[in-house]
Amino acid sequence: MKNPIIMHINYCEQGQTLPEVFEVASRIGYDGIEFRRSGDNYHLPLESYLETIAALREQYHMPYILFGGPALDAMTSQRDTLQKNTEEYLHFLEVADRLGLLSTVNFMCGSIANPKVPMDLYHCESHGFAVHEPWQWEQAVTVCRIVADAKPQVKFAFETHMFFLHDTAKTTRALVEAIDRPNFGINLDYGNALFFPHTEPLAKAIEIAGDKLFYTHFKSYQPVGSGAGQLLPTSLADGCINHREYLRCLQALSFEGPIGIEAPRPGDREHFASEDYAYIQPLIRNA
Repeated sequence: MKNPIIMHINYCEQGQTLPEVFEVASRIGYDGIEFRRSGDNYHLPLESYLETIAALREQYHMPYILFGGPALDAMTSQRDTLQKNTEEYLHFLEVADRLGLLSTVNFMCGSIANPKVPMDLYHCESHGFAVHEPWQWEQAVTVCRIVADAKPQVKFAFETHMFFLHDTAKTTRALVEAIDRPNFGINLDYGNALFFPHTEPLAKAIEIAGDKLFYTHFKSYQPVGSGAGQLLPTSLADGCINHREYLRCLQALSFEGPIGIEAPRPGDREHFASEDYAYIQPLIRNA
């Protein structure tokens, strides 16, 4: 498989500067980096942040730059806030597009909490899609169509993520079909699915995403108990997700999109970036 291998920025959010992020990714061999869409972590305004990334991309000859959260919060009931959130997101897209930085965007549209249940990783099935109201679904569809139509050449991929409308493969596919735009699809993060006591098996989740699978996140955990959310973050090789099988399923789907590698665990994440790449790169290239 020739899929680009992307290093998620969370491997280098321990005080590393933007040049250091590029140095780490380039030295290890990654084809690209997924950044946050905001430069707040670097104390930079948006324009300076994106201009710095564009310059470093040229310096390090990094082929792929992707962006993820913060989410475009489309779940607010305040019309003024919704308009402001949408305008800020569209401004980000305009600046990034002008600098040639847009290709695939890891997209999220705001969390939904059940006020009667703790919003933590032990109660994922009680939030997000499970408690949304019809107006939130309709509002998400409307806002996402605006985003899709603003940049039809960009692929927007909903990350399957707890606490969001798009929390499982099934709910995300339904949302994508409701939006009905060719450039809105799915970023399947199966590591997040592990926090749901009732979720689709890996092969089924990939099947559900189908032709709308634009991107994937790889990360893994090991169960440390039998209850929901009782998971310990670990390496790709040591976790309970069989990434060799994951890649076989992606190959059967003829998936050609980027594959993003994440570091959900604490410790020396630069080392983990190298360790996870050393495990997954031969599997991807030999699949």
